[in-house]
Amino acid sequence: MKSLTAKENETIEKNFPLRKISVLHPYLEDRIHEIEKGLYPRHHLWGMDGLKTLKGVQIELLRSNSIKLPPIFERVANRFFFRNSPGIKAELSALRASRRSNLIYSVCGPLSMLPLFGKAKLVSWVFREPSKNSNGFLSPYERRKLEAHGAFLCLTKKCTRFFSKHAPSTFMPWCVDLKIFDGNPPRENAKKTFFLANGKTGRDFKTLIEAARLVSYEIRVIGPKEQKPDDLPANVLWVDCSSNPPDNAIDYPTLREWYAQCTAILIPLNGDADDTCGYTNLLEGMAMRKPVVMTRSGCLDLHPHSQGFGFLVKKESPLDWAEKINLLAREKNLAAKLGEKGRLVAEEEFSEHRFDEELSIFFNNLLREIG
Repeated sequence: MKSLTAKENETIEKNFPLRKISVLHPYLEDRIHEIEKGLYPRHHLWGMDGLKTLKGVQIELLRSNSIKLPPIFERVANRFFFRNSPGIKAELSALRASRRSNLIYSVCGPLSMLPLFGKAKLVSWVFREPSKNSNGFLSPYERRKLEAHGAFLCLTKKCTRFFSKHAPSTFMPWCVDLKIFDGNPPRENAKKTFFLANGKTGRDFKTLIEAARLVSYEIRVIGPKEQKPDDLPANVLWVDCSSNPPDNAIDYPTLREWYAQCTAILIPLNGDADDTCGYTNLLEGMAMRKPVVMTRSGCLDLHPHSQGFGFLVKKESPLDWAEKINLLAREKNLAAKLGEKGRLVAEEEFSEHRFDEELSIFFNNLLREIG
């Protein structure tokens, strides 16, 4: 086959320029190989599978962890100049990419260095309205930086209403890996009834531990050691997950087995009205056909009680928690019915396929708009 001349290649590039999207996702950088091997949930790709289907678009995952800085300099910079951002390494990585990319896709939120970007437009994921004290000159949430965005991707409708005041904003629910969290029975049945609570952010484990004192069933908690009380009840098994990422404390095959064996998933939250904490835990529990019991908290557009796959409990109410735990332990058929509904909702509304397709359409339209 005859190769193209340099002039012919130049003509093709001019008429059909290859566009580029750089993905800023520091959490993913050391996990990508595990995901490809099926050892880590694909929902942590945040739509990269969908982006790779775009025609004429090159996708690159930025390697912010490869940037070497003196440790003291990095700590000082992050503390005083990048307090509300993903950090100086992520910022520098995106800044470099802005010189060669059409779009920077930031899974880790808005960036302070956006005013220094070249031709690239920034698309940031946002989970909640920023606090009033996070809009200073150096903050990535400063008004002019928000208005300089190409677009925002928003995890909740409430978040969308706020950020749409500054730049085009799209509400896009997340997804769950339905293969790792397949909803199938456990490899080995549990020897006794237990409930599972796991998570790091925005949790109210204090109330849940008080509830554990009111029931006879085992409660397994995978949580930060800072929240672990000194006097754990005998029916509470606590696994520290203080390291980042939390799955260093327990691998996904074991976690999946615990999901499959437990009677229900417990998500104790702190009652923050703007919170999205517990979202991952919620979706994984639904995918595993488990009823979900969670604190009436946050602004997720997903409701266990009204959608028929679980219950909400009152904030800081050990008694309410105990009542729901006893009910589900006693009514096995009810627990199974709620779990089946959760799996159905996950398959219909929170599949990776749906998320990838929505994200690819979003970026395809955005690339057309910016030319």
